Amino acid sequence: MGANSQNSDPERLRHIHPAVWPQWPFDEPPKVREQSAPIYNIQADTNLRIPMLDGVRLAADVYRPRAAGQKFPALLAISPYTKDLQITDVPIAQNEAGITEFWVPRGYVHIIVDSRGTNDSGGKFDNRGPIEQQDFIELIDWAASQPWCNGSVGMVGCSYFSLVMLLAAIHQPEPLKAIFPYDAWTDKYRHLYYPGGIPQTGYMWMWFSAMSNLHFSSGRSKDLSGLQEMMRDGLGFEQPFDGEHHWTVSPQPHIDKIKIPTYFGSDWSFYWDHLPGAFAGWEGVGDIPKRMLIGPKPHPWRPFAAYHMESLRWYDHWLKGMDTGVMDGPPIQLYIEGENRWRGEAEWPPARAEWKKFFLGGSSGGLEGSLSENGGAQVERTYVNDPMNNEWRYGNPRLVYRTEPMSSPMELTGPLSMHLVARSSIEDTDWIVTLLDESPSGETRILTRGCLRASHRELDEEKSRPGRPWHPHTRSVPLTPNQEEVFEIEIVPTGNLFQPGHRIRLEIASCASAVDRVAYLDTLPIRAENTVIEGGGGSYLLASVIPR
Repeated sequence: MGANSQNSDPERLRHIHPAVWPQWPFDEPPKVREQSAPIYNIQADTNLRIPMLDGVRLAADVYRPRAAGQKFPALLAISPYTKDLQITDVPIAQNEAGITEFWVPRGYVHIIVDSRGTNDSGGKFDNRGPIEQQDFIELIDWAASQPWCNGSVGMVGCSYFSLVMLLAAIHQPEPLKAIFPYDAWTDKYRHLYYPGGIPQTGYMWMWFSAMSNLHFSSGRSKDLSGLQEMMRDGLGFEQPFDGEHHWTVSPQPHIDKIKIPTYFGSDWSFYWDHLPGAFAGWEGVGDIPKRMLIGPKPHPWRPFAAYHMESLRWYDHWLKGMDTGVMDGPPIQLYIEGENRWRGEAEWPPARAEWKKFFLGGSSGGLEGSLSENGGAQVERTYVNDPMNNEWRYGNPRLVYRTEPMSSPMELTGPLSMHLVARSSIEDTDWIVTLLDESPSGETRILTRGCLRASHRELDEEKSRPGRPWHPHTRSVPLTPNQEEVFEIEIVPTGNLFQPGHRIRLEIASCASAVDRVAYLDTLPIRAENTVIEGGGGSYLLASVIPR
């Protein structure tokens, strides 16, 4: 295995943008009893070729403390994003795999590996499949066996890197002692590819384009067939229903096999992808040492670096045996938007929450109605969904429902769902439900979203919970045109305090662009007249309200 060894010159690596450098994100930094200090220079061993058992060699850069004869825990980062991004000045690249200049001086070995079939690594890209998962296990064993490692391995990074952590931990490799998955979806079908049964092709196009550019711009000839197979899968043409194909690359069906300490994290802005994975992962791993934090919407970049200080406490505790205090206090930290402060919680969902129904209502006609705890008389409201009409595609039509201005603060924190009674003029349509905080001036802030393809409305009653309807997504059941049906639509959890004078605002549409402002969801391009049944015998928002 060849390597280029370079001296510890911090300027050789990169200049870390001040907005990216780790800092405590909490209202008050926790009391830390012990914590690793930044005392080591950096030794870089670049372009290593790590052999896998099938003969394929994976490319890796190893950054380690310059301390002859000493052993340190290893933090492994694996992705298809090219290890070379680590030495650029691109802020998000400084973030995704973890900041080398933070970890190594504090006594950790930072290993960044190109997934097989990407960048400098051999083989064919397997996109978290069985072959790539075997690579995770072998890489963990390789790191633990190196002369500079003390035998303890953790994993670092967000998004793809965190998904890798969960998949690796499911296999229970002995050297892997703890993980800190930030921004990891856990259910490929429900959280990323087909939320509510609707293909999320906009995101897949964006991701595939970025991946292709990364590999073509590297100047290296690389077989992209694995990426192309992933793209065909992501476009929704080949596997439109849930099943074994999706389960093999998703942590969620196997997540109870994770037995090591796990710290989940995300932020409220990634309601369409990463955020559901944090909550599903937290509930799925069972009774193990675990923590979770859900932070504010990021500005200006994904805030993973802001949580390096907290993940250092985590890894110092589990990989170095230091008394950091990371297991003290409530296991969950939530940033409550609207109130703009952090708060500890003992469980998720909060046990003290009260379920309340906010009924859709108001006089019939027009596109706007009311949202209240009183059902009122039953009425109907109809809108025409015409995706081919570019005059309104990016703004209307959508049904809008508002509460009266709040007379006192009201907090919605926890799961939510939409009980939608409706009919359509065609055999299938899409429902996109968006929850917003509307200020007295009329300015809105999107909190979260839920969606459902009407033909995927079948419900598993045994798996469903209040605010969390469970759809199997195993077949399509067409609508009978103009026949009333009930649709239970899961809305991704939120944590928001509606201040006095503010309103809860709910929007219902059938075209994603009308509410998301970005065409991530590939909603059905078919004209339809969709009618929502309102009032006491009709549609309502089921919300988890925290008493104050």
